[in-house]
Amino acid sequence: MKKWFTLMLIIFAARAGAYTIPYEAWMGTFVGDSKVGWMMLKIDRSEFEGIKGYKVTTSINNHLFVLGADMTQIVDTVVYTDENYNPAKEVFSMSSGGATSTVTARFGKSSIECEVSSGSTASSKSIPIPEGPPLVADPLFTTSDAFPQIGKEYRMRYFNPLTLALEDLTVKVDKREKITVRGKQYDTVSLENITPLGNMTVWQEADGGIVQVKGMMGITMIRMSRDEAIASDGAGKPEDFAVLTNASSDKPIPNPREVKFLTAVLTGIDDPKLIVSDSRQTASAVEGKSAAKFTVKAAAFDKAKSAKLPILKAEFHEYLIATPYVDCDESAVIEQSKQIVGSERNAYAACAKIRAWIYGNLNVKGDIGITRSASDVLKSRVGVCRDYAILFAALARSAGIPCKIASGLIYTEGAFYYHAWVECWVGKWVPFDATLPTDFVDATHIKLAEGDATRMYTLAKVIGTLKVQVKEIK
Repeated sequence: MKKWFTLMLIIFAARAGAYTIPYEAWMGTFVGDSKVGWMMLKIDRSEFEGIKGYKVTTSINNHLFVLGADMTQIVDTVVYTDENYNPAKEVFSMSSGGATSTVTARFGKSSIECEVSSGSTASSKSIPIPEGPPLVADPLFTTSDAFPQIGKEYRMRYFNPLTLALEDLTVKVDKREKITVRGKQYDTVSLENITPLGNMTVWQEADGGIVQVKGMMGITMIRMSRDEAIASDGAGKPEDFAVLTNASSDKPIPNPREVKFLTAVLTGIDDPKLIVSDSRQTASAVEGKSAAKFTVKAAAFDKAKSAKLPILKAEFHEYLIATPYVDCDESAVIEQSKQIVGSERNAYAACAKIRAWIYGNLNVKGDIGITRSASDVLKSRVGVCRDYAILFAALARSAGIPCKIASGLIYTEGAFYYHAWVECWVGKWVPFDATLPTDFVDATHIKLAEGDATRMYTLAKVIGTLKVQVKEIK
């Protein structure tokens, strides 16, 4: 799951109202001591559909080494605002490994109308704007303060193009602080930015200029000149990002694909939304600690007990419909699903056919670091675990099988890595992992999130922080 790196780079807040316009700033991006990319921020006066305001442009270019693959992510965002920095339109484009996904959002008084484009297909989503804190342009917010008052707290909301949702943003003005960056001292104010995807610290000068950002997954950004920012650090290939951020295990697990029972304690987790229990796994918080205990029981499903297709119960509506990335209503997806499932009416057997087809017809291509639609994955027939899961969900839903995407951890090569698979309702919720050659999903699959494709991003806050204590395996 290689897209997480970009998350923290698009949600830090700058005090746009303090800038002298036009404004341009460059920053270098680091993982540990290795420089892996850069970011550019530019603010110009502009006019959008007759409304005078600002055009805020950000460009991000990062190069990572992930699970043996070189991966480049390029993210371009343009936000048009009025003179009070209220957003009017946003265009967010993310490219990686020859694939591009684009989100275009128009902001109205009561809703945000989004169009999501991935490959050759496009879909739409309407997001209501309920009463609440003010909505501000992503990734910027503005205050009337030339220099925020220490101890002050700002609450607002922003549109996240990754999750296609309105999300809360709290900015706490922590303290004045002198910091030294690359041998130069700065007089700054330290801000703590709190979002559903994680927290970070931002150091800014009185003119609003960002000096340094420290965020999730060991990522740091520091101010540089343009030439310094875009230059390679010349240090050679950085350490594997997936290895840097994996959840280390306190003991090895032999033959992990055969494990039928696992009890483990995950330290570094305190969000109750990530402590998921269901018929396969039970989870509970460890009192007094940022930890949770998970017990996972894996068992083969009796095909004779399967439901018959199609499964059209109203309670499964959200797991049967098309969504911006799970585009099960696209003609190519529908036709492929029909070819795979054929006349099969046993839901479990149909899922087994879908898993076998994906496993046999898709190839791993580890340099794609963006979320893509199922139809785009089907056309390219390459991807990583999330692509396999998104395509599975679309093919299953096209066949009338309720399907949701699960994300969490899987044990492999001596550690727990972040992973995605699916769960299908075939009389009960049963997991399938199309990256594996069998229908059995072992108990080292620890689920932390479930639902639509965008739910995978909720894991961002714990990536690089989790450790696993294995208590019992069978």
